[in-house]
Amino acid sequence: MAFAGVDTVSLLTAGMKVAVRNQSLIANNIANVDTPKYNPARLDFQASLRDALEGRGPVALRTTMARHLDATREMPRFERLALSSKNDYNKVDLEQEMADLAENTGKYTTYSSLLAKHFRMVKDMLSGLR
Repeated sequence: MAFAGVDTVSLLTAGMKVAVRNQSLIANNIANVDTPKYNPARLDFQASLRDALEGRGPVALRTTMARHLDATREMPRFERLALSSKNDYNKVDLEQEMADLAENTGKYTTYSSLLAKHFRMVKDMLSGLR
């Protein structure tokens, strides 16, 4: 199946991968809630999903030492920087981060449920052919 010219499995898989990256950023923001001068990162989910679907990813670089940075990791697109700050210039709003975490978890759960349903439908279809 395809949706807007994109394979359903590719779309759902890309959505799950972007949600995993977003989960990591949100968790990092929450972990740094008490770090002075910390500015939280926000992922532009739609732009990152579009990039993943269009195959725009990292440039493959050759490493000569095992300690080199992993250049194959995809860098997220950031949505915005926090504008408000506490006295220690930490800009993490814990309530916003928890809301973002819940929303992101919902996206991941939805994508994984739809992907599982898609595979169940394919399995049922193939079982019916016997």
